[in-house]
Amino acid sequence: MRNLKTVLVALMLGAASLTAGQTTAPAPAGNVRFSADMLDKNIDPCTDFYAFACRKWQAQNPIPSDRPSWGRFNELQDRGEILVRGILEKYSSDDPKRSAIEQKIGDYYISCMDEGAIEKAGSKPLRSTLDRVAALKSKDELAREAVRLHREGVGVFFESGSQPDFKDAQQVIFAAEQGGLGLPDRDYYFKDDEKSVEIRKQYRAHVQKMFKLLGDSSEKATAEAKVVMDIETGLAKGSLDRTSQREPEKIYHKMSTKDLATLSPSFGWQVYLEGIGAPPVQSLNVAEPDFFKQFDSVLKSTALEDWKTYMRWHVVHANAPTLSAAFVNENFNFFSKTLQGTKELAPRWKRCVREATGNLGEAIGQKYVEETFGPEGKARTLQMVNALEVALGQDIKALPWMGDDTKKQAAEKLKAITNRIAYPDKWRDYSGLKIVRGDALGNSLRGKTFAVQHDLDKVGKPLDKGDWPYPPSTVNASYNPQQNNITFPAGILQPPFFDHQADDAMNFGAIGAAIGHELTHGFDDEGAKFDPNGNLQNWWTDKDKEEFEKRTGCIKDQYGDYNALPDVKLNGKLTLGENTADNGGLRIAYMALLNTLAGKEPEPIDGLTAKQRFFLGFANVWCQNRTDQIARYLANIDPHSPGKWRVNGTVSNMPEFREAYRCKADAAMVRQNACRVW
Repeated sequence: MRNLKTVLVALMLGAASLTAGQTTAPAPAGNVRFSADMLDKNIDPCTDFYAFACRKWQAQNPIPSDRPSWGRFNELQDRGEILVRGILEKYSSDDPKRSAIEQKIGDYYISCMDEGAIEKAGSKPLRSTLDRVAALKSKDELAREAVRLHREGVGVFFESGSQPDFKDAQQVIFAAEQGGLGLPDRDYYFKDDEKSVEIRKQYRAHVQKMFKLLGDSSEKATAEAKVVMDIETGLAKGSLDRTSQREPEKIYHKMSTKDLATLSPSFGWQVYLEGIGAPPVQSLNVAEPDFFKQFDSVLKSTALEDWKTYMRWHVVHANAPTLSAAFVNENFNFFSKTLQGTKELAPRWKRCVREATGNLGEAIGQKYVEETFGPEGKARTLQMVNALEVALGQDIKALPWMGDDTKKQAAEKLKAITNRIAYPDKWRDYSGLKIVRGDALGNSLRGKTFAVQHDLDKVGKPLDKGDWPYPPSTVNASYNPQQNNITFPAGILQPPFFDHQADDAMNFGAIGAAIGHELTHGFDDEGAKFDPNGNLQNWWTDKDKEEFEKRTGCIKDQYGDYNALPDVKLNGKLTLGENTADNGGLRIAYMALLNTLAGKEPEPIDGLTAKQRFFLGFANVWCQNRTDQIARYLANIDPHSPGKWRVNGTVSNMPEFREAYRCKADAAMVRQNACRVW
């Protein structure tokens, strides 16, 4: 169970569980705030602006051994995790005076940190679940077992949950979509290049080792790993590729439960839908109908004992990070070391901070806000959001390629965008979640079940835009086209993204461009398909839509020509929305800066003009180092381009950059056929 395809688009892949402060946070380590000393002045900014802005930072910030990459987002994560650790440790003592929230977050953390008890337990905490799977007598019982596993966060067979109706976004409906895989994406099962073949081989070896850790013989584990690979490959054959999933029309198929049952009649859908915990379901979105046809085919052709093997694997796979060291290390060796190039497992306290935040994010967020976040940060951010919205409105009005009718619709959509800044107005109620001191895996399972039920309780109700997609401590931001709103949590509202000590130019280039990025998502190749109310609806004239697609096609081709590695090209279609948002966001942030300056030219700082500092503010937040493994991994699944191309690809499309740095017409950072949508 997870948050399904609501087409949420974030500033970075995923959402790290991070925290940061405005007033009492620990002093930032290293060069968090921008300094002209960070620039490599041996490099011509007109030749490689990213290297000019980031080369020194890259040299001074090697990738830590417990990470596959390191960038400015990760710096915030490290600082934030230290702060969250302090909060959790503060409430870890068995003090009867603790509040209910303090008891939950403190006991969750101390239980996770009790390595001795976890080692002693080994895989025993999974025994009841594994015994239940082993006791299944027929395939007719698979649906009821899927209910139990899904409610505990085990992703067998497919995914399900709540989502706004694409055609009536004010109502929340049930949805089912493809899933059931262990590898990160369906393409991992089919690519035939040497590295992909080797990854599949290593995956099978990993599955085999996990079965051996459960007590199976080497011979049996080898056979079981083949079974898992065969079933998952069968499910992958029916799965939609990641690029196609970016097209809302391809993942919206509302139908009755009877229609769903005709797609996969071998599965007990009535049992599943009645048992999962949602209000009565009469209709739902079946995101990928062909997947459920293929699921039925695999279900019929696969023996019950093989399905038991597959479910056993997914039980241990889903819970490995919370088990004893043997499971933790083997899980790390494949999914982090092999796939991403991480050298060492993160310290236990970091893993427990992340797990606690994942299951009790808003509970921890309440303490975080109480201790660290002042109201001035929220107020200043709202001011910048307003400035960016004004600039985007000006941009829409002045577009030469868009007709008046479409401009009117775009302006109405912009006006309807709402903002969630810093932290929720109403905190999530965790009173129904039981946390038991000393029961690490039980707490994890109960936390997952609580999250599943929170999601399912939305079905059949009006959309609640006040329900946040992630904790306020997150260092990320997002736009949701079905809610037509942006979310900027407190975690990102600090240096180097937002710095109350910096000048307007630096802040507009950093957090301003990020705000503009999220606003622009409402008008990228996905967002532009949703109307002001979040409904999937065409509000374009045919001519304007053709012009729009011509311009987004330019960006697709531009970034599709860039390399993630010498032998790996970026997927221009997969990254199109994020690249469009980077380009549009930086442009309207620049317009907002000019509006703020109101014709005045501030004095240079460190020999840099305000316009030069604006572009440096943008580049500075995307400085990063990556292992080759994570670069290859993200090229397959991440809709964002690497930092180098987010910077160079964007500024090369802007004549304002050329003017700011006095670049010659044939400079590398001056794109001859510049792309522009917004």
